[in-house]
Amino acid sequence: MPDNDLFLLAVNLTRRCNLACSHCYLDAHTLQNGSADELTREEVCQLLDQIVEQTTEVMVVLTGGEPLLRPDLESLINHGTRRGLSMVVGTNGMMLTEKRVQSLKLAGALGMGISVDSLDPEQHDRFRGRTGAWEKTLAGIEACRCFELPFQIHFSVTENNAAEIPAMIDFAHASGAKVLNIFFLICTGRGESMSDISPVTYERVLNQLVEAQSQHQELLIRARCAPHFKRIAYEHDTRSMLTRAEGYEGGGCLAGIHYCRITPEGDVTACPYIPDSEGNIRQTAFWDIWEQSKTFGLLRSPQLEGKCGQCEYQQLCGGCRARPLAMGGSLMDTDPWCSYQPQGADVIQPLVETPSLISWTAEAEQRLQRVPSFLRKMVKNRAEAHVQALGEQEVTIEHMAALAAKRFGDAGPPGMPGHENSPFDEASKNLAWSQEAREHLATMPAFLAAGVQAVAEDVARAEGRLEVNIKLLDRLESEDQLERKFDWSAEAEARVEECLAGKAREVLLFVTPALEAEAEKVTRKRRARQVTAQDVLQAMKVFTGGVEWSREAAKRVASAPDFVRAGIKKAAEFNARREGLEVIGSGDLTRFRNRAMMRAVQRMKGFGMTELSFDAFDIAKNKVPRLKENPEAVKRFNTIREFVDAREHPGDLLGQELLGQMKEKLKGNVKQ
Repeated sequence: MPDNDLFLLAVNLTRRCNLACSHCYLDAHTLQNGSADELTREEVCQLLDQIVEQTTEVMVVLTGGEPLLRPDLESLINHGTRRGLSMVVGTNGMMLTEKRVQSLKLAGALGMGISVDSLDPEQHDRFRGRTGAWEKTLAGIEACRCFELPFQIHFSVTENNAAEIPAMIDFAHASGAKVLNIFFLICTGRGESMSDISPVTYERVLNQLVEAQSQHQELLIRARCAPHFKRIAYEHDTRSMLTRAEGYEGGGCLAGIHYCRITPEGDVTACPYIPDSEGNIRQTAFWDIWEQSKTFGLLRSPQLEGKCGQCEYQQLCGGCRARPLAMGGSLMDTDPWCSYQPQGADVIQPLVETPSLISWTAEAEQRLQRVPSFLRKMVKNRAEAHVQALGEQEVTIEHMAALAAKRFGDAGPPGMPGHENSPFDEASKNLAWSQEAREHLATMPAFLAAGVQAVAEDVARAEGRLEVNIKLLDRLESEDQLERKFDWSAEAEARVEECLAGKAREVLLFVTPALEAEAEKVTRKRRARQVTAQDVLQAMKVFTGGVEWSREAAKRVASAPDFVRAGIKKAAEFNARREGLEVIGSGDLTRFRNRAMMRAVQRMKGFGMTELSFDAFDIAKNKVPRLKENPEAVKRFNTIREFVDAREHPGDLLGQELLGQMKEKLKGNVKQ
């Protein structure tokens, strides 16, 4: 039996839709009104909770119909994100207003999959069944780009628009998309009235996509519902990373093997085009359905018939199982849209992990475990082969970084910091990344790396850091992976959501686990077994310190230069908590500042300085490790110096009394 790890779960939240697409597999008469029996918010959350009982290495796609018609969409995304799942949304993009994009991003959405079926507005609108759809979809794409919410372009290819693929690739690249997914239609439901793409065009387009991917390293181009893509990739290059022969489990047909679909009523099916229910999550636990379904068992160990059963690519490709079923055959019949003729050669086998003499450093092994499961086997094989070719015996993180650079260049995969055309480049200019942190980020796929980068930089800035280093990344990831050890009451759950409502994405991802851990610490102290709402409130008080700001003190901080404002606020709140203050007044702010400045003078005295001077920074650069060869530190220092130099009376910044105390402290110091 092959691996049956779940990588991708599609949840159709509703049958309602604001379009009437001719290719849609959903039932036409419910598009306007939906179904009275749709899964409730609580039922979807229960499903997500069941998923994380076994794994968090699942990408959950919330789709429809049109999922943005569900008023609880953000709440569902928030719930899944807090439990450690990667939450994305599949949409036609028409409702992606600037306000909605910001709302989805704050909820924790990892990205959007947006359907664009032609660059000709009229053809797109005809395909989607509504005039003006194209303009609204492009406005949605622009909103995602402006607010840095990663997105993919989904293009459903037919005979009528197949010629647009080169232009669509250029469009996806120019718009800032991370991925271009090309979907191949299967004629079921309303799609039966359409002429599907011909086998000849099918083959030609797949060859075109494989060639295009080799020429566009900055954009991931993938064929969906087209398992022949793996055969063609192998024909182009037997070592292609797009094939199961190299350990890549994320492409081709995943139905029932690594993917399934949940209908709006809770039925579990192998895919949208194999409509028979394998069970309903309202009656049976999801994992029981996943593991015990007879259909899924057939898909995982297929006994293919006809041409597919004689093909040397049956293990890499296996054909589409929905197509013969849709045409009245059985699940195992020949895929009628494959034009390839078997050559009678031996069956090409997928990569199987075998014991290796190559060892891994603990740090490299840790990095490997952070690679998404559908890529892990391939990455492991490539790394060990690379090390063996070098005549070495152990994989290190340096080897993994070298392989990433070889594949994508020094800049790393699309969306990585520093990569040409990365939408995060502008933000990256304000914050440095250590080499080790960059190497770790390079081990992640682009759709994850962009989000991790943004969150890490937000947290680093909030903490007043000059760079993102590996310790910060490790800390954030460990915080994100904290598991609850106590039962939680419904009131406690509700209190957490209330406390964090409307908070930024970095709060949802990293502060939530810390808050939950603090709440469980409170529960443990009172020797209880269940976390209550009162425990959460107590944790929130500890976590935030319960520190308030007087109007005058808050006004002073707000008037501080932007390059020190966050640091002043953080330091003041830390000092206030240490002293047990409930309110920070203007006098407290002055006292904290004076104390900090005198500590700085003490450090200057230790450097051997006898007078106040900006020379302290040049000395510190040689003595403080984190300042050595750190361009961001230099930039920060220059900003401060320019600010001070621009003032006619710079001594007024601190006041003459404090300035006199600082000078007196250095007076008579002995140079070292």
